[in-house]
Amino acid sequence: MGLNIISRRHFLGRTAGLAAGTFAGPNLLLKGQNAAGKKLRLAVIGANGKGQSDTQGVTLDHTIVALVDVDKKRLDEAAKKREKHHLDSGKEAPNAPKLYQDFRKMFDEMANEIDGVIVSTPDHTHYVAAMHAIKHGKHVCVQKPLCNYIAEVRDLHRAAKEAKLTTQMGNQGRTMEGQRLAKEWIEQGAIGTLKEIRLWTNRPIWPQGPLVKKAAECPAELDWDLWLSSEASEPYFEFEIPAGVNGKRGNSVHPFNWRGWWQFGSGALGDMGCHIMDATFSILGQIIPEKIDATSSPISDTCAPVWSDLVYHMPAGKHGALKVSWNDGSKDGKPNKPEISPHMTSELAKKAFEKASSGMMFIGTEGTVFEGEAYCGSPVIYNEERYTQVRIDTKAGKIKKTETRSVMPNNPQGEWAHHVVNGGLPSSNFDYSCPLTEFVLLGNLAVRAQQSVQWDKQGMKVSNAEAPNKYVSRPAYREGWKP
Repeated sequence: MGLNIISRRHFLGRTAGLAAGTFAGPNLLLKGQNAAGKKLRLAVIGANGKGQSDTQGVTLDHTIVALVDVDKKRLDEAAKKREKHHLDSGKEAPNAPKLYQDFRKMFDEMANEIDGVIVSTPDHTHYVAAMHAIKHGKHVCVQKPLCNYIAEVRDLHRAAKEAKLTTQMGNQGRTMEGQRLAKEWIEQGAIGTLKEIRLWTNRPIWPQGPLVKKAAECPAELDWDLWLSSEASEPYFEFEIPAGVNGKRGNSVHPFNWRGWWQFGSGALGDMGCHIMDATFSILGQIIPEKIDATSSPISDTCAPVWSDLVYHMPAGKHGALKVSWNDGSKDGKPNKPEISPHMTSELAKKAFEKASSGMMFIGTEGTVFEGEAYCGSPVIYNEERYTQVRIDTKAGKIKKTETRSVMPNNPQGEWAHHVVNGGLPSSNFDYSCPLTEFVLLGNLAVRAQQSVQWDKQGMKVSNAEAPNKYVSRPAYREGWKP
């Protein structure tokens, strides 16, 4: 398993044979540089917000040649922030990148000047932006979730694999030490036999639920038509926030509150699932559930719910068949969290659980691996005596490090760029992150179906009902957007 990473020499030979005017792949031997000193030429689509931190992950070691953002004001801010990041790091900022509002125009004008592309747009534009990059032969790093429809995830995976490109999803927990420790502990018997997994998050922290669009004046600096990208043209809108819905983030869909709308985002589950479910997916051997049960607050055809409860029924694999539960949002003003593990009986354990707004519990017959945040960065074991013994066994070599470590922990963009230059697989390459994203989105499929769904992985369809299958693929793409 894994992408077929081609050597720089082979890649040059392949791209040199492309006819003039066709899509060109990146030149991996710019100016005679060797791998150790190689600076990639990178473009960032969705340059502000999360795109800004993604830019900071690579800009000191590589060259940002283009920034793209549909909001002119935010685009200019992103360029200034990048320059400040260089100056604050004690390094002179290189030449300013070219600025675009339309990534299609960027590819038309300077595709041959780009080696790789980072995509940090709202979810609905991930697929079209990444596919444009792939069809131009560019390595891609795409924010989580890779797409908000399962069919798009599969198509993106296929295209990148056929193009033999280096890929990555921006779920930083996958690069961290903690997730690997949790997997090693569980596989080597630190908590006995794994029996159940409980996951939760306090998201949504944006308006979500029974929202109603209302016409509004579009901000002058925003190109709303480009923001919609592949979605059908419609007037700019804001929305009314009903009682019981978190309205702290305001009522504007741009630049943040798009997450709760099915057409643009993927709700609390899509936002945080690729983080919180990541360790689970890895520990269980990257398997896909057979059935998903779902209950939630009222939903609509347009918006995700205020809260949801899911149960993923996992087949036997590296571990026996078990259930993975997911809880998000708030019920009656209280966090929608699972019950605490029976192994977490001490006051220290109870306080840790109470404090955790997001987290995970891997419950075994003899103990529980607990993490009170989203990335599984610093897991511990309860009860405390068992954790002490695990640390003693690790020091004595009885519990071994068996997982490959990341070359750049907590920097998925930097890790991706490193492997573009040096070969090898990033931690969350598409062979890993596409099935992980599908795992996550199956929960949304069940929520939207408002029933239990049985998933036919090979057929990419719900097998126990026909109606939910309309949520597997995006309904339509606006002309001029699907690559």
